[in-house]
Amino acid sequence: MTENDLTGLLLQLADRGVTGIKIYYAGGGDSGAIEEVVYTTDVLDRDEEIAFEFISELPTYGLEKAENLKDLDSAACSDISDFAEDAILNDVEDWWNNDGGYGTMSIMVPSGKYKVNNVIYITETEDYFHEGDLLSKA
Repeated sequence: MTENDLTGLLLQLADRGVTGIKIYYAGGGDSGAIEEVVYTTDVLDRDEEIAFEFISELPTYGLEKAENLKDLDSAACSDISDFAEDAILNDVEDWWNNDGGYGTMSIMVPSGKYKVNNVIYITETEDYFHEGDLLSKA
């Protein structure tokens, strides 16, 4: 996706009232995927930190109502998901291999500013050596 394509997509979403997007992703083993893409049409705070916090708290599952971007525009949802994964999420800490991980990506619309909260699982190992002779244990 070119810069012009992405700009056009963000402006198209803004024209439809979208002000923020939250992408939830998870993975492990040797695969990972974007699980949910939700959006808000609420007016975001002028303070970017507060705005990003609001977007990051959008529900992605459960009993709370979440506006799913694929219900608004499935093509835009696919384009945003593909771009986010290819251009950003594939370059952060490995959340899809071994123990895996999960995270969220919050995007402000139409500016395209984003923040990623990436959580990875790491199994620590400790290595011990012991020696002696069997006869002393008898």
